[in-house]
Amino acid sequence: MNTKRFYQYAMAATLATSAIVIATPASAATTFPDVNSSTEEGKAIISLADRGIISGYPDGTFKPANAITRTQAAKILAGILELDTENVINPQFKDVKPSDENYGAIAALANAGIISGSNGYFNPTKNITRGQMSKMIVRGFDLELAEDTNIPFTDVVAGSEYEPYIQTLFANNITKGTTPTTFGTYSNVKRSQLASFVVRAENTKDSATVYAKKYNQDYIFASYGGINPAEDIFTWDEEQDWTDAISIQPLKEGTGKLVISGFTEETEEFVDVFFLVHVQTVNGKLQARLEEVDEADYLENMPLSLLEGDLNFVPTDVSIKTADGKVLASDKYAFEVKDKVTTLSIFENGEYTVTFTDGTLQQTMVAEVYSYDFVRMIDLYEVANQVTFTADDLVLEPKSVMFKDLSDEWDTDYKVPVKATIQDGVLIVTPVSEGPALLKVTGTNGETTYIYIEFMKFAGEWANIHEIDPDEYEDFID
Repeated sequence: MNTKRFYQYAMAATLATSAIVIATPASAATTFPDVNSSTEEGKAIISLADRGIISGYPDGTFKPANAITRTQAAKILAGILELDTENVINPQFKDVKPSDENYGAIAALANAGIISGSNGYFNPTKNITRGQMSKMIVRGFDLELAEDTNIPFTDVVAGSEYEPYIQTLFANNITKGTTPTTFGTYSNVKRSQLASFVVRAENTKDSATVYAKKYNQDYIFASYGGINPAEDIFTWDEEQDWTDAISIQPLKEGTGKLVISGFTEETEEFVDVFFLVHVQTVNGKLQARLEEVDEADYLENMPLSLLEGDLNFVPTDVSIKTADGKVLASDKYAFEVKDKVTTLSIFENGEYTVTFTDGTLQQTMVAEVYSYDFVRMIDLYEVANQVTFTADDLVLEPKSVMFKDLSDEWDTDYKVPVKATIQDGVLIVTPVSEGPALLKVTGTNGETTYIYIEFMKFAGEWANIHEIDPDEYEDFID
């Protein structure tokens, strides 16, 4: 597991209190009765439709042979380039109003310098020609002009406006021409042709880029997901963390899991977006493709291993109840004891009471089951509504105890969530509410030690974590 993300979240937590929000995954696969999904054009159409970039007609058909207008082409190109179509500057085209259906896409392309119009007009309802399309694609995908490339198209005039763009498409295997010797510069582009062109252009880029603006985030960072991170399949420049765009670079063929996490200063929230990264060889070149997914559909269960010393006995059986007291069905968990090691997996997130037994002895604990970076994990705690610390635990005989103030500028309402008393040389700590506390304990000889303790409530039961002399709280220790 990649632990860097804990640190990244901690950085953002210093700015604001966070909440985790799961982004909505992409929709299911699309089909059209007039599209053959086994052809290159068909695959391109389905790919774009699955990503919500193109759509069919109300009757369910796609009509691949129909001509496509300039406004429709703008929508498709802005979609595949993942441009921000909301926060745009009006390009002041005389024939495009902010109320128009595809205004955001047209403005985004103009803002990016991909389109410029003609004499102040965009001509949104006119059909787009193959020459115009070549220029938009080269500029949109930021392809390096291949002006020295020889092209076989006899209908492309040397020195004409569109020649360098057609040369670039040909050099990158994005166009094959209407025939082996003609490009059809002034012919209308069919809906199926534009789908093929933009997908081929997309495939010329070996990396896949995620933009913060697409998810309305100010900053994003990346983390590997899954039990076995796909560090050998893809990577990214770590300097891109906490930035507005992250490019995923392919390393070898395969599929791995990726989590893109973002932060928005205005809402003070995090958003986690989950991806499968597919790396394939296309035209002899490794390429990365991102598929946005629902984390729950691709979770791996991380078994919790309890060694012999974690319990007072080696259990032979377990019973599990949900937070509302219902017995968890046996197909919802896995329990195994092998070589005195107990392994437990629970397949649904939530809070549980877990009772281990060997037929004579039994011990009840509480479990929190949660998902993190495509992995479902279990945190197991002993049930305890109080914790006692003896002289042996503290390496001093406790005489007095006081609480350190853990409040800061982000949590000015902090109140100590525990009570502490000393009885017969034993320090007893009990919860008042959930939350952390730092105790300064003074011994009979004047020596001191500190205890960090945090009580939590799971499935209606108190549990805690604690540490004596915690290094991470040295700033609070005087």
